[in-house]
Amino acid sequence: MLSTKGASTPLHSTLLRSRRRVEAVIAGGGPSIVFQPIVRGHDGAVEGYEALSRFPPGGGDTEEWFADAAHCGLGPALDRSAVVNALKESARLPQGRFVAVNLSAATLLDDSTFVDLLIDFGARRPLVIEITEHAALDDEDAVVDVLAELRRGGVSIAVDDVGSAYAGARQLVVLEPEMIKLDAFVVHDMKGNRAKSALAELVLEFARRTDARCVFEGIETDEDLETARMIGADLLQGYRTGRPEPAADSGEIGCSQPR
Repeated sequence: MLSTKGASTPLHSTLLRSRRRVEAVIAGGGPSIVFQPIVRGHDGAVEGYEALSRFPPGGGDTEEWFADAAHCGLGPALDRSAVVNALKESARLPQGRFVAVNLSAATLLDDSTFVDLLIDFGARRPLVIEITEHAALDDEDAVVDVLAELRRGGVSIAVDDVGSAYAGARQLVVLEPEMIKLDAFVVHDMKGNRAKSALAELVLEFARRTDARCVFEGIETDEDLETARMIGADLLQGYRTGRPEPAADSGEIGCSQPR
């Protein structure tokens, strides 16, 4: 009988391939970073930029890369590599604008020296940490503690994807963010959609009652822009208000009025 010792299952093979791909990106100094402007709702002026990761073709979209990294045990490592690159590249952005980076709570709990790095950066430039949990927080008390440490260092907290299946009322209550990002699924094509408009208004009202600012993501068309402004969105983000670009190409161009 042939021994099965060391035999590879399909799942093991998939995880191994994912691990090698992620390790190669990190070893190569990746991922690369682009920045998308976040603009004021009432006049389109740029208030800040979200750092977005870009990966080599063939490995799926950005969300898939981070999901694969988490599944093979490299989630915090890829998070750190992306954020370090973003902070470095942000030096080429216009001064005085905030920089928003995406991090999982697990990464913040994984490395206290990394938290110190974020606080050090936040002392020099406004920094927003977007919490990107796609599941329930494993240790809410520990997460709240590390977020309190970041806030004491001048760093702001955002909850991303509000209105999606991932970011719900519990995260808003537990994390008490300074910024709430309304998911693109809700924002895009709001005009004429009673349910989407009602949800957007509710989230915006919650933000105002908790002294948070609300970013409407997914502004892709003139109609999206017009509707978000009519509802009273604080901040806007999407291709209609500014496409993601490398830092050297990111200027102070905000969105224009609807054509």
